[in-house]
Amino acid sequence: MKKIIISLIFSLISFCSLFSQNDLGPALSSQLFSRINFNPAGMGNDRDINIFNMNRMQWAGFEGGPQYSILNIHYFNDRMNSGFGGAFSYDQLGIANRALNAKLAYSYSIDLSEKALISFGASGGVLRKGNDFSLLSGHIYDKADISIIPQVAESKMNPDFDFGVEFSTPTLLIGASINHLGMMDPATILTPTQTYYGYVRGMFPVSQDIVLAPSVLYMNSGLINVIDINTVAFFNEAFWGGLSLRLGAGLAAMAGLEWNFLRVGYSYELSFGSATINNNTHELMLSFKINTERKAAPAPDKKKKR
Repeated sequence: MKKIIISLIFSLISFCSLFSQNDLGPALSSQLFSRINFNPAGMGNDRDINIFNMNRMQWAGFEGGPQYSILNIHYFNDRMNSGFGGAFSYDQLGIANRALNAKLAYSYSIDLSEKALISFGASGGVLRKGNDFSLLSGHIYDKADISIIPQVAESKMNPDFDFGVEFSTPTLLIGASINHLGMMDPATILTPTQTYYGYVRGMFPVSQDIVLAPSVLYMNSGLINVIDINTVAFFNEAFWGGLSLRLGAGLAAMAGLEWNFLRVGYSYELSFGSATINNNTHELMLSFKINTERKAAPAPDKKKKR
């Protein structure tokens, strides 16, 4: 019986590793502020250097719980109508699986009118995925069970390319992207499959001090489909709070603040389903800006993208 249970756990870990967290889509609490890790067209039009970090700790307190971190850096050059940036992510799925993704991003924006623009973006880099199930020794099985666990570590480096587009106005943002471009074969533990994203977000003032931002994100990665529905309220451009529902998976509450060059946010997720191991899932966001021009004129409102 013990070997059967361990085999089931091992099979679950292997299946989940086919769709690491960077393929399952970031929570929309972070997507509102920085999304170039999955859509290179979303670099915004800010002359300052923007640095964004998000850390997600799933099933906190459970040994081997998934962890995911991203670091995005980007800025916009008005004279070239171009955004330049880079994105790095680290994904730890359990004790035995790791994924590292590093890529450079470029976008070009075209003014459609005084209040509308469209941006096209592309990014390229490498994705390294690996597993070493021998690290599970002493965690979920004993020496008598070692024969059912592979003892050979594996890793693979894949070239990784993304393409995306965004249309934006002061009140509406529509985006779509393709990740892992050209990887059409079924996903394996070491190789991802082509992933599709689409999202819509509004920015609607409801009073002089409050702006409501509802949004929907859809993601498809092979056999996996994810839909996030999110609403955030911004207060005096200094505080925000809201809810994010991932259909069939969980509900997250979020809050944050921004002050001058600094932005901080936190969300807590409550998972759904009888298979939930632990509801202690936390997400911490931190971003700040580095001014690049002492007397830079403010960017036109039509080009401002949160």
